[in-house]
Amino acid sequence: MSHTWREVLPLGLNIVVTLLNDSMGYVHTCSLRWSLQREGKLDFNSNLRLLTAPKHSRPNGLIPNAIYLAGIVLSYGSTSLIFLSLNPELARLLGKPVEDDDADGVHINAVALITLGAGFVLQAIITNWALVETNIPTWSSNPLDVARACTVDEHDGHRVEPRIGRCMMSVHLAKQDARPYKPTPKQRPMITGHVHVRRILILLWILPILSGIWGGGVYGYLLKPNRNGVFGRSWSLLPIFTGSTDSDCRTGQCTDGTSVLNVGWTASNGAAGTVGAVFLIMGLQSVVTLSLHCAELIVNLSRDEKVYRTLIGPRGTNGHYNSILAVFTSWQTLFLFALKAGVHWMFGLAINLQFQLGVNMHPPQIFYFGAFTLAAAVFGLLLSVWRPKGFLPASWGHIQTIADVVDEWADSGCMFWGEKYPGYTGTSTHRLKQPDQRMLYGGQNDHRHSRVRVSGVPTELHNLQPSPATPQTPFPGFPTPPPYTPTPPPYVQNNGFPQWSQQLHQAQGRPSHNSLNSAYSGMSGHSGYSGYSGYSGYSTHSTQPFLSGYRG
Repeated sequence: MSHTWREVLPLGLNIVVTLLNDSMGYVHTCSLRWSLQREGKLDFNSNLRLLTAPKHSRPNGLIPNAIYLAGIVLSYGSTSLIFLSLNPELARLLGKPVEDDDADGVHINAVALITLGAGFVLQAIITNWALVETNIPTWSSNPLDVARACTVDEHDGHRVEPRIGRCMMSVHLAKQDARPYKPTPKQRPMITGHVHVRRILILLWILPILSGIWGGGVYGYLLKPNRNGVFGRSWSLLPIFTGSTDSDCRTGQCTDGTSVLNVGWTASNGAAGTVGAVFLIMGLQSVVTLSLHCAELIVNLSRDEKVYRTLIGPRGTNGHYNSILAVFTSWQTLFLFALKAGVHWMFGLAINLQFQLGVNMHPPQIFYFGAFTLAAAVFGLLLSVWRPKGFLPASWGHIQTIADVVDEWADSGCMFWGEKYPGYTGTSTHRLKQPDQRMLYGGQNDHRHSRVRVSGVPTELHNLQPSPATPQTPFPGFPTPPPYTPTPPPYVQNNGFPQWSQQLHQAQGRPSHNSLNSAYSGMSGHSGYSGYSGYSGYSTHSTQPFLSGYRG
């Protein structure tokens, strides 16, 4: 096998390992989601899978999560250690005695194969354990499907109750009291909506910094004369060793190939040297694995928000959402998938194990590895500060916020969001107009009243002025107006409102405001008539609808 294929082959293995790990991770993620939901702790649709442990779920506990993380580290760390080759030119530069018969061969590292299999077995055991012990209402990763299962579907979990008067409040206002808000054309970013995002970004940015320190330290060591290193002038992506040396060199020896520092732990010393080298590299790679695992949360939150914002898209939400298809059509997920495979592959080039030579570190590849981790950090930062466009309040997969915003769940799965009537927004199966930036939305901050559905709102409530062709409905306990006639002198319209509303306010001892609000407010909000809360009306002094008695 050629030198190029020897270096590229681990990249293919990393792709396969990433695919298998993510497949088992999807099952483990669903198990964690519904375990948290049954304990009433499911705040977001996406969570830090291996750093979150429900109290009453054994497969998702601290110890199983630690075992699962160890399985991921073993599987990723083994890919660059399975195929061992020997470069005779590098051996001559390092002054190591080698057997020329092994120059063209590729050795299979049995220890690395065992650790690869052990990594998959550990993950499979925890995954199947979680699959057996967890009742999963829906396998969908769609935050709208999950929110519906938490609010509408009947199961043995903690039911999420929609909160009244929060139809324009985003996840950033989730802990504040309900109050009306004006819609904004841009929403606040993820970094201010989820408490873990800042910590993940710090972890992601630590990797390129540590990589720079690591590479700079190795380069500084090679600049001094030593027997275990060779200073090279090549900055190729793949390490190359020509065997030629340069006498005009300030260090011990120079070459036109790649710089290398030999650490030791040779595979020719038996199983002890091989095991030591394997676990040395895996220990360093565990930091990389944990960081990329945490980066999944940022990507998943971004994807959740993108799916949620289809409520204001031209086609609405997708009634035939397929979670597997969604993964392969999400550029964020595909980019993270490529980063996982690429970062682990480049780490294997930066520090690897060669037959009869042991562990080698290559400073150019260390810096390239740092560049890959820098790309992951920038990617996470851009996603975390992205501000979604549109008046729809941002949720970032927050279940309670979605339950507050979505007031009607369509069985077809296709929904639109917008203004249902002045002062209130919600969802419907048909397209709704977008809210007005100048108006307040949110409804009444009164938990005695329930959410109003558009199907339950009387048609006359959509008009601020009653139709002159419709007789006024009498209310119990108040004088009943005589039958409506087009032009009776006692009931001449005054500024577009009936005269009997003035008589009503005079009977209550309050002045008339000649408004539709004054005609109804005494019957729905006055303490002396609290028994008539089943009636509803509009106020000309506020954009908040007062719609009591209609349940959503």
